[in-house]
Amino acid sequence: MFDANTRGVLELLRRPGNDVCADCSSKGPEWASYNIGIFLCARCAETHRLMGSHISKVKHVMHDRWEDSQVQRMREIGNTVAKAKYEKRVPPCYRIPIESDCDALLEEWICAKYQREEFCRLDRQPFMAGHMEGYLMKRGKEDPRYYPRKFVLSESEDILRYYVDERKEPKTSIKVSEINVSFAPTKMEKKSSFQITFLNSAGLTRHLFVYHDDPQTSVNWYNAIRCSKLHRLQTAYPTYSQAQVRHRKIPNLFRM
Repeated sequence: MFDANTRGVLELLRRPGNDVCADCSSKGPEWASYNIGIFLCARCAETHRLMGSHISKVKHVMHDRWEDSQVQRMREIGNTVAKAKYEKRVPPCYRIPIESDCDALLEEWICAKYQREEFCRLDRQPFMAGHMEGYLMKRGKEDPRYYPRKFVLSESEDILRYYVDERKEPKTSIKVSEINVSFAPTKMEKKSSFQITFLNSAGLTRHLFVYHDDPQTSVNWYNAIRCSKLHRLQTAYPTYSQAQVRHRKIPNLFRM
């Protein structure tokens, strides 16, 4: 038998929007962040717990004791209201992870939403700047080892460059509008890795395999490339809406 407060929380789970995890949309959430006011799956609840109770206070819907004030908080907010706040300014180019996505993408999505509140304020989105530079570990072409390489992304030039030696010309320059990028492909063993695919000057498909030890840095690079590509495509194809691009309705152009 459940007490009145637990029954109240279970009733809230049946409201539209509360029947899926607020962060990955998986069905049947059994956890909740009672200060944020959202329902969560076990996987996302663990990331909330790791952020610390100063950000998110997590409880099991049925196995923990609920205070009156906590139930009231859940009643006042819920997933739909919380999403309107914490996802208000998610740009169309940002990869919103789902249940089947890798841990790094999902964890950074959660931290970006609640810890850094990146989607509440536009000035907290470094991946939207149109320029990024820094070091990534790149796998050798014929060598399975990884080496630090400086990468420079310039949306205005439509170019992604990387350097073996900063004092020399870039080893490779790639048109951003022609890049495809996938996060944490199964062929890469690193958790926060991504694969950049493009055609070289000879018309052959090439792949760059890169990662950064800091998942936030890797996810920022990944989304910066996506956002720069989107902005270039919007310039080239002005008749397509952001919604069409976000839902990948530009044929053969936004396979990321």
